[in-house]
Amino acid sequence: MQKSLLAIGLLFCLPSLPAQAQIQAWTQLQLCDLVASDDNLLDEIDDSAPQEGVDVQTMIEACQQAVSKHPNEQRYVYQLAQAFYNNEDYAQAYTYFRQSAEQGYAPAQHGLGKLYRMGRGVAQSDTEAVKWFLSAAKQGELYAQSDLGGMYSEGRGVVQSYEQALRWTSLAAERGDSYAQFNLGLIYEMGRGVTPSYIKAVEWYQKSAYQGNTAAQYQLQYIYR
Repeated sequence: MQKSLLAIGLLFCLPSLPAQAQIQAWTQLQLCDLVASDDNLLDEIDDSAPQEGVDVQTMIEACQQAVSKHPNEQRYVYQLAQAFYNNEDYAQAYTYFRQSAEQGYAPAQHGLGKLYRMGRGVAQSDTEAVKWFLSAAKQGELYAQSDLGGMYSEGRGVVQSYEQALRWTSLAAERGDSYAQFNLGLIYEMGRGVTPSYIKAVEWYQKSAYQGNTAAQYQLQYIYR
């Protein structure tokens, strides 16, 4: 019993490993998993989102090894694409997003759609963007549903339809996407395909604002002024 207590005491006395030592101790698979699997990081303003203490090149190499060992694991292919995107190597990002998307992996389909919409690593095409957003959205990919709603609202790559914009935006908003919640607020405020309702608009703006969406916060300030 005393030996057990001594061992526990020593365990708690051990100093924590420095960040760099911890990074070196991680396996390549763990390093690859540090690449955010949330494809919404393909932000059209702030491109890169490297993890603190780990450079993007290290993540790329880790994901390349992960893909080499597990070529049929689409998560690693997708995360390799994301790592290349974070490194602003859009051509390589496109290659791996496409590879995973064609295997039916919804997050990669959404990522590929965003590349087409932005024209990064591939010729800009709203039609192709909608195609891949739709494929991912039908599988329940949250951010694809949100982006698809926006494309229908603006008539980009598809015939403008407020009905379809409401359908897909509502799905994503109900599931908690702050951008969809903001857009749904706009739909109700502007009366796009629905009866205008400031009550519902404010409700959705508030939900979005509580998640830190600055556009929703500004919109609420405008309404309340």
